[in-house]
Amino acid sequence: MIQVGTRLKIADNSGGRWSKCIKVLGKGNKKAGFVGNTILVTVSKILSQKKIKKRTIYLGLIITLTRWVRRKEGSFIKFFLNQVVLFTKQYKFLGTRVYGIIAKEVHFCTGIDKKERRYFQKIVSYSPLIV
Repeated sequence: MIQVGTRLKIADNSGGRWSKCIKVLGKGNKKAGFVGNTILVTVSKILSQKKIKKRTIYLGLIITLTRWVRRKEGSFIKFFLNQVVLFTKQYKFLGTRVYGIIAKEVHFCTGIDKKERRYFQKIVSYSPLIV
């Protein structure tokens, strides 16, 4: 569960290292985000001055959680880190590569329209491993 104020590791090569959740996006008054949801983040620590700046608001797609996630077939999965990949406000991916693994639920993002889903499915092709 990602709430306002949660620290997240950035899993792409956009130049950031850590980010902080500002708001969970979605229909209604959602208070928690799960794998495949979009959130507003601000970058708190950067690796280098590549494409992003500190204290600038970006869109983030949650790809892994440290909480147990139940799948439709009945199995549970848990990761070691809360990770996110960064997008601009126009849903353009800021990196060119994704480090680490991605949860399978990202490929089947729910609660977003078809235009946004098309941008997020590109992330699956950038990933080295899908679990």
